[in-house]
Amino acid sequence: MNRRTKTWWLWAGVTTGAVLLVAAALRLWLLHPGDVDPVSAVFALVGTAVSAISWWRAQRLADTDLQAATILLAGRVLAEEKAQRAQLLGRKGKDAVIDVDFSLHPTGSPVSAPPNGNLGHVADYFRGLPAPRRLVISGVAGSGKTVLAIELILELLGGRQPDDPVPVRISATSLDPDLPVKDLLARHLTTTFGLKPVTARTLVEAEKILPVIDGLDEMDETDEPGYGSRAARALRALEDYEHGLERCSLVVTCRTDQYDALVADRAAPRGAARVTVKEVTGDKAWRFIQAVTDQEDPDRWRPLLDALTRDGDVLADALATPWRLTLAVTVYEERDPLTGRYVRSPQDLTEFSDEPSVREHLLGLFIPARLAAADPAGKGPTAEQTHAWLAVLAGHLRRNESRPPFHGRVLSSTDLVLHELWPLAGNRPRAIGALVALATCLPGVAVVVAAFVLVISQFEVVDGQVSGRTVMALGLLLPPGTMALSLLKEPFDAWREVWSPADEVGFRGVRGVRDRRIAVVEGGLAAAGGSLAGVALALKFGTELPLWVLIMFGLLLGAGMASGRSGEDGPAGPRRGVEVRTIVRNDAVRTLVAALTFGPGLGFILGIWFAELLDGLPAATAVAAGTVFGMSVVASWGPVLSRRYLGLLLATRGRLPWRLGRFLHRCYDAGLLRISGIAYQFRHRELQDHLAAHPVLRDDR
Repeated sequence: MNRRTKTWWLWAGVTTGAVLLVAAALRLWLLHPGDVDPVSAVFALVGTAVSAISWWRAQRLADTDLQAATILLAGRVLAEEKAQRAQLLGRKGKDAVIDVDFSLHPTGSPVSAPPNGNLGHVADYFRGLPAPRRLVISGVAGSGKTVLAIELILELLGGRQPDDPVPVRISATSLDPDLPVKDLLARHLTTTFGLKPVTARTLVEAEKILPVIDGLDEMDETDEPGYGSRAARALRALEDYEHGLERCSLVVTCRTDQYDALVADRAAPRGAARVTVKEVTGDKAWRFIQAVTDQEDPDRWRPLLDALTRDGDVLADALATPWRLTLAVTVYEERDPLTGRYVRSPQDLTEFSDEPSVREHLLGLFIPARLAAADPAGKGPTAEQTHAWLAVLAGHLRRNESRPPFHGRVLSSTDLVLHELWPLAGNRPRAIGALVALATCLPGVAVVVAAFVLVISQFEVVDGQVSGRTVMALGLLLPPGTMALSLLKEPFDAWREVWSPADEVGFRGVRGVRDRRIAVVEGGLAAAGGSLAGVALALKFGTELPLWVLIMFGLLLGAGMASGRSGEDGPAGPRRGVEVRTIVRNDAVRTLVAALTFGPGLGFILGIWFAELLDGLPAATAVAAGTVFGMSVVASWGPVLSRRYLGLLLATRGRLPWRLGRFLHRCYDAGLLRISGIAYQFRHRELQDHLAAHPVLRDDR
C-alpha cells in the first residue's frame, strides 16, 4: 500500500475518531443535561482544533527554514564525503593521496579558466571560473576523477559562505533523464541525506544545490555515446535546469573517450571548462609508494620504482593511474597474520611482459589482500566466499548492461541498492513477497469474518425493528470490514506494484532533536489519551479486565504512534543522513515495532466495544482477537521493501549470503566497495569487470 493510501486511511481514522468523540460528548450531555454546558464544549473543541492547526503551521515553517536547512544539509554532505574520502584512501589518509595535475582542455566553447591546476587547489580553480561555474573533469579509467570531485566538495564546504550552494555528489547511473531535474534533486536529498520532502523541495527551489554528477561515462555501455544516449539526455536535462535567468552551475566527471564522443555530437554542456587529469608521472608514483609504505624497507620496492622511471617500461604504463598504484601497494604490502612477513615481493611485478597481465594479476590478488588487512583474525567470510558472492553481483550488473528495461525501468550497471537487487532472481522475489503479504493478512481477515458471523448469529428483531445493539455492532464492524477488504487486496498489490514509490525509501520521521522531542510529546499524549480511554471504557461497561491491562494497552497505542514518527532510524543528529545498510532493516524493524505496539492498542479499542455489544463474548477473548487484527493490519501494510528483499534472499540461497547487507558493508569496510548515495558500488569498474569474468578465485596467491 502506497503512502497516499495510508494517508487516506489515517485521515479517515482521525475523522472517525473525531465523530465518535463528538457523539460521545453529545451522549453524555443527553444523559446528564445539567452537568455539561454544550456551548463551552463547542468552544473547547474549536479551541483544540485551532491549537492543532497552529501547531501544524509552526511545524511547516520550521521545516522550510532555508538557512537552517542549508546548514543541516551542508553538515550531512561534509560527513558523508569525509567518510567516502577516508574509505577510498585507507588508513594512510593524506599520505595516500597522489596530487594529480590537470590541464584545461579546449572544447570549442571559450571559457576563461587557468590553464593548469592540481588536487590541492581544485576549489580555488573552480571558484575562479566565471559564473555560472561549470566544470567537467575528464580522464582515463582510474585517473582519480572521483577523488578529485570529493576533494572539490570538501574544500568548497570548508570555505562555504552563507549564500553559497551546497555541493551534492550524485551517481550519474542513478539519474533518470526523463525526470525533471528539480524532482530528481529533491528525491536524492530525501533518500540519501534523510531530509523531509518539504525541506528538500525548499532547498532545490531556492537554488541552494550545486549538482556534482559523478561517472557520466557509466550511463551508457559504449565508448561513443551519441546524441540520443542516456548521458546526452541527462546533460540536456541539466541544461534546461536554470538558476534564475542563468544556466545552473554544475560539476561532471567522465572518462575522456566518452566525453570526446559527446563533444563531437554537440551533446556536451555549454559554457563548461573541461579539465583533463594527467597520468601519474614516475616521480609522483615513487613519492606515493614511499609515503604509503613509510619507507620501512625501501629496498623491497626499488626494482619497481626503477621500472616506473624508465621510459617505455611496461610498468610505467600499467601503473600510470592512482587506481593501479593503489592495487600494487595493497597487494604487495600484505603480510602473514602470524609471522608479520610480507607475502609477496614487488619485484615479481617486473617479470610481466604486458599491461593486461599486470592488471589481471593485481585484480586477482586484490580481494585476499584487502581482507587480510581488514580482518586479520579471519572472523568474516573467506576470500573464496567473498570473491564468489561479489562475482554473482558483478555478473548481475554486467547483464544489466545489455538487458532491456525490466518492467519499465533501466537497471543500473554499477549500483547495488539492497531493496532494488531483487531483479537478480527474476520475478521470484515478487511472488515470495506476495505470499508473505497473504500470510500476514489472513489472520486479520479471519478475525473480521469470525466477528461478522458472531454478529449475525445474535441478530435480533424486536417489534419489527432490529435491536440497537445489533445495529451498533454492525456499524462498529464496518471500518474493520473495509480494512479487511483492503488487506485482501494487499497480496495482489505486492505482486502488481513492481517498483516501490520513491517515498518508501525517503523521509522516515524523526531526523533531528526537535523532531525527537515532538515524537516524545505526541507519544506521551497518545499514551495518556489511550490509557484514559481504556479507563473510561472500563468504568462505562464494567469490564472484568484489570486496570493495569487497560493502562498497558493505552501505553502501547502511544508507543506505536511515537514509533511511527521516529521511524526507528536510530540516532539521527544534524550531521547524519541515511545509512545504506539500514534502509531494509529499518523497514522491517519499524513494522515489527508498530505491530507490537500500535496493533494491540487498536485491537483493544475494537475488542472492548465488541465485548460489550455481543453476548457471551469475554472481554479477554475480544481484546485478543482485536490485537491479532491490529497486528495483521500493520504487518500487511508496512514492510514493502523488506518483503521483496526477503524474497531475494530466499530465491538466491547458496548464491548469496543470508545477511547480504552485513556482507556488503564488510566489503565496504575492507575497501572492496564504495558508497554513492544509497547504493554500494565496486571500488572500481575494473574490479567489477574482473569479477564478472572470473566467478571463481584463482589459486595463484
